Parts: sequence; C-alpha cells; structure tokens
Amino acid sequence: MGKFERDRFIAWIGHSNDNNIIWGQHERLFEFIFEEYSKTKRRFDEISIPTLAVLSHAIELGLKQNIQFFKQYHQSEHLSQFDDWNQLLKSHDLDKLSKEFKNGFLKLHTEVNALHKEKIEFLLYFKKFVLLINILSRHSETYRYAFKLDKNGAITKPSIERSKKIDFIKLKESFDKAKTLLVGASNIMGRYTDFIDYKNAHPEYIKGKGYLLVQKLHYSEHYLISLKEQLDSIFLRTEENKWFDTNTAENYEIEVWDKDIYIIAT
Repeated sequence: MGKFERDRFIAWIGHSNDNNIIWGQHERLFEFIFEEYSKTKRRFDEISIPTLAVLSHAIELGLKQNIQFFKQYHQSEHLSQFDDWNQLLKSHDLDKLSKEFKNGFLKLHTEVNALHKEKIEFLLYFKKFVLLINILSRHSETYRYAFKLDKNGAITKPSIERSKKIDFIKLKESFDKAKTLLVGASNIMGRYTDFIDYKNAHPEYIKGKGYLLVQKLHYSEHYLISLKEQLDSIFLRTEENKWFDTNTAENYEIEVWDKDIYIIAT
C-alpha cells in the first residue's frame, strides 16, 4: 500500500465538530449503504436496523439544525412540542421535531413577511416529508434497542412492531425528497436572513425592504464586474451601484461586506 493510499485510512474525526458536518456524514453513509449494498443482491433484512438508525439520526440532526437556524432569526423562545430547548436537543422523536421544524419556518416566514409562494413551496415538500417520518416512526429506542424502556429502565414494549415492514426503494425515494426540504428550507429564507445579518452588522444602514434580490453571493472583483453586467442586461442602471426594475418598480443596490455581495431591495 502506497503512502497516499494509506493516508485515505487516516480520519481526522476531531475536525467533525459541527452538527452540520455530522449530518452530512450520516447522509453520505446512508447513500453509500443503499447504493453499494444494492449491488450485492442480498436482502436488506440483514442490515435494515443499523441502516435505519443512520438514516433516522441524519434526519434528526437535519431537523435540529434547521430549528436552531430559524430560531436565531424569529427570536421566539416558545416551543410547540417541547417544554424547553434542552428537551428538544435531547429528543429523538422525529414526529415532534418535524412539527417544531414546520412551526419554526412559519414563524420566520411571518416575521420577515416572506412571499406566499415560498410558504406554499415549503408546505408542499413538508407534506412529502411527513410520509418519510411516518415510515420511520422513530422514537428514543427505535432502531437502537430491541425494547422501549421507561424512566427506570424497565421494558415497556418492543421498540419495533413485529409486523413492521419497509420498502427500501420507497424509503430512498422519500429521503431524496426529504434532503431537498432539509437543505432547501433555510435557502428559501436566505435572501431574508442574509439581509438581517447585513443589517445587524450595519445598524447605520437605514434603507432596505428586508430582503435581497437573491441570497448573498461570494465576492471577487471579477465576479462583481460580471454581476453588474448581468444586472445591466436585466434592469435600468440609475447610479454606479443601483438599478431599477421597470417591471416591478423595485430598486436594488449592491453592498459588499465580509467577502460577500448583497443585492438589497431598497
């Protein structure tokens, strides 16, 4: 084994110190298991429980990351499914977490007065997401232990119903849609939250309608020049860094901050 080949087996696991990174690793592992195990022609019964454990934890992490993302912008401390944030962070209940995720999105949507079509798009994907949550039906012990336990550690009932059956092809199809929601929900709100970030960093900036034309864009001098040319082809330039949309009567201006470009509606 060569030096570079050997290096592939060295894992800097201490670098995975962010839940988004861990969520991504679980997502990739599930994808790998599904694709590679399918090639063996063996039945999924043989690895079903640990595979479902990986998938369930990936979804749990994705939900919690989204809930925390929304919270930092809508500012509400009230939870609909949990007594407090500590209880939420310790929970493995995908049903409750998914409902809290939905509530967090809707709170932020209302807070920033986002477009109705963005809410409709979220609810469309969330409806499909619920199907996956129902398939998994995962709580604390599910896919981790054979039995559910009470607070004293006594067995109450089997963790999984004996008659439970899962079609892994349909499961994979549902997860593909779930990933779109878990990644896309914050992106849908990105042009609003990016403006909030900009405004918080620049309290002296008194303009802005509360959103950007698009999410913030990474800055480079070459890209900024190209971007201005694109805006010139779409809108009417009124000043060096300002444009007017003749169709919507919307004004936009470019601001650059912290290596990012913000096209702010003014």
